[in-house]
Amino acid sequence: MNVAFDLWIPVVNSSGRRELASLCSVLAEGEKFADLAVRPHERVALMRLFLCVAHAALDGPKNYDEWCEVPTRLPEAARMYLSEWKDSFELFHPTKPWLQVVNLKPAKENDEKSFTPLAKLDFSLASGSNSTLFDHEGANNPERTFDLTQLILGLISIQNFSTCGLLSRPLWNGAATPDSAKDAPCITSSMYHVFLVGKNVAETISINLCDFEELSFLMNGLPNEDWFGRPVWEQMPESALDAMSAGTFLGRLAPISRAIRFFEGSSKMLYGEALRYATYPDFPREFNTSVTVKKMKNKQERFLVGARLNVRPWRQLDAILQYNLSGESISHALNLNHLEGEAIDIWVGALVRNPGKQDILDSVESRFHISKQFRTEAGCATYATEVQTAQRVSNLLDTAIYLYRTDLDPSDGKGLGSTAAIHYWTTVENNLQLLMNHIEAIGTEALIPTRQMWRSKLYSAAREAYSIACGQETPRQMKAFVKGWEKLTKDKLESENNHNETREENP
Repeated sequence: MNVAFDLWIPVVNSSGRRELASLCSVLAEGEKFADLAVRPHERVALMRLFLCVAHAALDGPKNYDEWCEVPTRLPEAARMYLSEWKDSFELFHPTKPWLQVVNLKPAKENDEKSFTPLAKLDFSLASGSNSTLFDHEGANNPERTFDLTQLILGLISIQNFSTCGLLSRPLWNGAATPDSAKDAPCITSSMYHVFLVGKNVAETISINLCDFEELSFLMNGLPNEDWFGRPVWEQMPESALDAMSAGTFLGRLAPISRAIRFFEGSSKMLYGEALRYATYPDFPREFNTSVTVKKMKNKQERFLVGARLNVRPWRQLDAILQYNLSGESISHALNLNHLEGEAIDIWVGALVRNPGKQDILDSVESRFHISKQFRTEAGCATYATEVQTAQRVSNLLDTAIYLYRTDLDPSDGKGLGSTAAIHYWTTVENNLQLLMNHIEAIGTEALIPTRQMWRSKLYSAAREAYSIACGQETPRQMKAFVKGWEKLTKDKLESENNHNETREENP
């Protein structure tokens, strides 16, 4: 199986049908494919692989002028590069298997416990501490097999997203790998990854490439220094101590955080820690992630913008984009600087992990259309303000439900808040276009009416959620319902009186 030239990448063609493509065809003929057909973490791993090969093939782009030439130069450059390194992309090569450690052996010969089920490669399957509703015995099923598409997607995903924790200790060139592994580069803080979306895969790859001038700023180096590096398959490390590539841009785009060795036809693999990759703040953030500033104990602390359980990406979109900031404080993803002055479409996704644990709790992804107005300081600031307003209404709903519940029985009904919150935030997200309309109305006569429409929807969603969660079947319930309802409606009127802005005011 040759990863460069055989078919394994799930794509959607221009007719809307799903098919498999090769790495070479994606890079050289990407205009044939409308999109990838993969899960969020697989999309991130694939995009990083595409960009790594593209950067290596072009040995650039070194500046803006070369960046503009990428769509015409990349197809032929990618063909030539992949042909040159074809042997290094063989999945089961006897001496240099792709993204694997060839000199990896079990700690004890013929010891089955030294081998790890291939299910470890798929975060959705039961393996170790991970379990799913219908897959509790997945790791112990000797009959489970994986096709090559699953195997390669799992390999690049685990190299990018594997979490810290205890691992088996196979021997790498005779030395045992560590029993406690560190995070791979893309999982820390459940960081959001953002990519610009083009009209096809070819355009998507081209517009997400960053030139050397941008990257040197991020990597704290100059274009003539060694921060750029080369892909790991060009020279595989000899041991965990051979970690030079872990500090370079291309070395991190296609990482080898886990020492893996596949055996053709087997349902198990050797699996341990390989290279350790320093992560933010000990190392610059990944090029397609954002950093935000938060006040912690009277100090300004910088954090990766990351996903949180039950919080959809749109609620953190202003922190991801950061168009309302200026000067040195800007810390958004580098690729968001591209296509300046144009409306853009972006993809945002992440794996949500249990902080400091091995558990992957969920995966999230969303696509957004970011208008020209949104890409201004006023547009992004307005968005941030209105998301905060939505949160205040949510807090008001929580208070109303608390009053209802405690008036009935303080020890009961604790699930009411969750029921109401889910309904409220789902309704608000379904009406997010009202907020986008308000942003587009900045500087026009429609500013106040569009804001009123958005905020009215917030309060109607809160009232609807309250009515669904809080019953009125008995006299006591009706009395408690009125108590919470008064809180909900009274605060709405006070809020409207406090937000009687005019069109000229800064929203």
